[in-house]
Amino acid sequence: MLQSSYPSTGNRILKVVTETMTSSTTGGGGGTSPFGANAAQIRDARDREKKELSDLNDRLASYIEKVRFLEAQNRKLKADLDMLHGRKGKDTISIKTMYESEINEAKKLIEDTSSARRDLDAQVRRLQDELDEQRRKYEEAVRARSGDREKIDDLLVQLSNLESELSLLKRRIALLEEELGRLRKENSRLQSELQRVRAELDQETLNRIDYQNQVQTLLEEIDFIRRSHDQEIKDLQAMAARDTTSENREFFRNELASAIRDIRNEYDSLNNKNRQDIESWYKLKVQEIETQSARQNMEQGYQKDELKRLRQQLTDLRGKLGDLEGRNALLEKQIQELNYNLEDDQRAYEDALNAKEAQIRKMRDECQALMVELQMLLDTKQTLDAEIAIYRKMLEGEGDGPGLKQLVEQVVRTTGINEVADTG
Repeated sequence: MLQSSYPSTGNRILKVVTETMTSSTTGGGGGTSPFGANAAQIRDARDREKKELSDLNDRLASYIEKVRFLEAQNRKLKADLDMLHGRKGKDTISIKTMYESEINEAKKLIEDTSSARRDLDAQVRRLQDELDEQRRKYEEAVRARSGDREKIDDLLVQLSNLESELSLLKRRIALLEEELGRLRKENSRLQSELQRVRAELDQETLNRIDYQNQVQTLLEEIDFIRRSHDQEIKDLQAMAARDTTSENREFFRNELASAIRDIRNEYDSLNNKNRQDIESWYKLKVQEIETQSARQNMEQGYQKDELKRLRQQLTDLRGKLGDLEGRNALLEKQIQELNYNLEDDQRAYEDALNAKEAQIRKMRDECQALMVELQMLLDTKQTLDAEIAIYRKMLEGEGDGPGLKQLVEQVVRTTGINEVADTG
């Protein structure tokens, strides 16, 4: 006999299927990712499953209505059975006909239930195949994720190499800046030295002018002394001219000539010596200044070239550093986007797989509940068959003994005879 808990069980199964449809329609989500094609296939599969689950829900609702109808029939049969227990021997033919029709309907309902069970088994197998397909897609996504992970590792290695090169370039730039600072200090020192040498050159120029003035003064003094000596000579010559003695004149003339030669020789010697000393000192100073200036100009030119080269190298390194920093930022952004896409895809596939597994579990639970209900229907059928067999034996009689039908007919005949006798 069917129990009264079937309507609540049917409502619960209907609610579970409805919730399964709702979760199937609302469970899909996620953002765009490199696996968009797989996500589109999953959405199409979910739409198909939604339609199939809707059909299954309709069939399940029809089946529940049949179960409710069967419960009502069961209650009706129970009421009829109670009525038969109270009215044994009455209307046996109509009761037999009623039971046979009920048995036929129960058999038909059992066949329909078996057909529905076969359909549900086919639905479960199809869902299992779809689950296997989704699991295969998930494994492919996992393998693709592993490939992306290897790509990320390669990018990380490349990023590490770029960071190492960037650090090396920064150290080289720091060294070049230190070298540039040192060269600037050296340049400043050389500029100071050049200023000092120029000041010394100006001082030496002033000294040369002073010495030239001194030479001019000495030359003027010498000229003055020469004129004075010439005057003295003229005076002496005049005195000698006034001397009448030829010997004295010759003597004085010779002495005077000798004194003049000595004075001239001494003057020329002193003049030449002073001139040579001044010229030698002047040439030496000029040569030293020119040599030092040329050396400083050469060093300054070399330092300018070196400074220009270092500045160019520093500019190139800074440009390369900017390019490397840009590539570094781009690689970091790509890695971050790949990580986000991988996380979104993984969540989407895990959600889809969990939803499929939940649907499979619910369908299995529903099938199990249907199996239990079917078994209860079979038990009810067996009970009804046994009761019908008992009533058939009671109606037709067992062996050679009279049955309930014969007894009822005999009672009817006896009652009719008695009524006839009473009226007669």
